[in-house]
Amino acid sequence: MEIEIFTLADFASDNNSKLTIVGTFDSIHSKQFPVTHPSCSIACRLRFAAKETGSHDFKLRLIDAKGKEIIPPIEGNINIGEQANGQSASINIVVNFNQLKFETAGRYSFELYIDGDWKTGLPLYMHQAV
Repeated sequence: MEIEIFTLADFASDNNSKLTIVGTFDSIHSKQFPVTHPSCSIACRLRFAAKETGSHDFKLRLIDAKGKEIIPPIEGNINIGEQANGQSASINIVVNFNQLKFETAGRYSFELYIDGDWKTGLPLYMHQAV
């Protein structure tokens, strides 16, 4: 399995396997904390080799710098069917968030797990604006 895209954006959607991503970012500035961010999306595109057909579990976590979960993990299952001529298969995962609350400035991370194994992480920096 390869990760082709894993990003945080203002907006993302999957329309018939066509992934749309608008406004990727990794930092938010706020004059005061706690702060609530109105909406954002995680966009992920995974590619599976022909030998990786079958069922795969995924989990997405949002944690603070100490590893504490900010929200309950997002979990799901994807099924990769056989492809013609042994071709690889791609799948998009889009998770939309509303009203994410951040208690303090600092580093937060989105973590992606496939079949229980950590695959990648994505930082989100919350900055205290002056």
